[in-house]
Parts: sequence; C-alpha cells; structure tokens
Amino acid sequence: MKNNLCPKCGGKLSPFYIKEACPHCNVNLLYYNFEERLQSDALNAQKEVDAVNKFVNVIKSSSVASPVLIVRLALFFTPLGAMCLPMYKDISLISLIMGLINGSIDIGSVIMPAVSMALVILLSLAVIISSLFSSTKTGLLRNMIFSAVNTAVFIVLGLIIGSMGPGWYLTLVIYIFEFVLHIICNKTINKNID
Repeated sequence: MKNNLCPKCGGKLSPFYIKEACPHCNVNLLYYNFEERLQSDALNAQKEVDAVNKFVNVIKSSSVASPVLIVRLALFFTPLGAMCLPMYKDISLISLIMGLINGSIDIGSVIMPAVSMALVILLSLAVIISSLFSSTKTGLLRNMIFSAVNTAVFIVLGLIIGSMGPGWYLTLVIYIFEFVLHIICNKTINKNID
C-alpha cells in the first residue's frame, strides 16, 4: 500500500492497519491488481536477467570467443612464471618468498625488488580485468592504457633498481607482446561483432 492509501479508492489507511479489506471500499488489499504487480515483477526480473546475460556475453566475447583471445588471456599469467627466473641480480619471486619465510634475507636490501614484483602482479591483474571488457566501445584504448602504465612502471622500477636479470627481460618481452595481442584481438572482436 503506497503511502498508506488504498490502491482502489485512495482512502487513507493507518500505518498500523493490518486487516485484509479496505475499511472504505472493502476491496482485498493483498490481491488488488495482483496480476499486474506480478507482471511488473516479471518484467523487472527479465530486465535484470538481460543485464546479467549482456555482462556475461561481453566477458565471453572479450576473453574466450576465439583462439587468439584465449592465447592473450593465458599470456597475462606468464609474468608470474617469468618472475621465477632471477629478476634483479639473483632475486626471483621464489627466492624472495623463501628468503622471507626462512628469515634468511635482509628485508631492507630487497624492498625495491619486492615492490617491483608486487606491482607486476597488481598491475597485471588490472590489465587482465581491463581485457575482460575488450569488446566494449573503448576496450582497445583502455587495454592499451593499462598495458602502457604497467610497462612504464615496470621499466622505471627496473632502471631504478638496476642489475636486471633474465626474468626481468622476459617479462618486458611479454609486456611488449601484450600490445601486439591487444591489436590483433581488437580486430578479431570487431570481426565477430560484424
């Protein structure tokens, strides 16, 4: 009952009125326009289902709709493997984690490599999330911006820390290849949309 009014006659009802029938026109308050309310609820539910389906379709068409999209998605996780190689001098993700667990590493000497590796993981996650919406209007631009920021931060930290190892160079190659795959995937997505 909207604003404590009877839906049929508009008669004012007490906020504490709990009887089934309106005291003014005797209409059943619970079942008045019941079918119309059910239809309205069904339409609202269908709109919500359509919105969820549209969201799922955007993610599917952006990430697994073709083999090249699947390759790009898999490529996003390869920096984790590259970080298992020495990133800075002899520091790799594995040696960093094991050194912290064993207490055999001086935290002050590895703070910047640890920050660099943490940013690789966090910014790569941002690139992955961005790529899930590649089929949207600004998908390619957004992917390129996220990848550019990720790559720029990685390079700057590498230059600050110095003594880059094979893991660092492999990660850089992976990041550069991401740009190429963003462009190829954008063409594939546009072809699938047409």
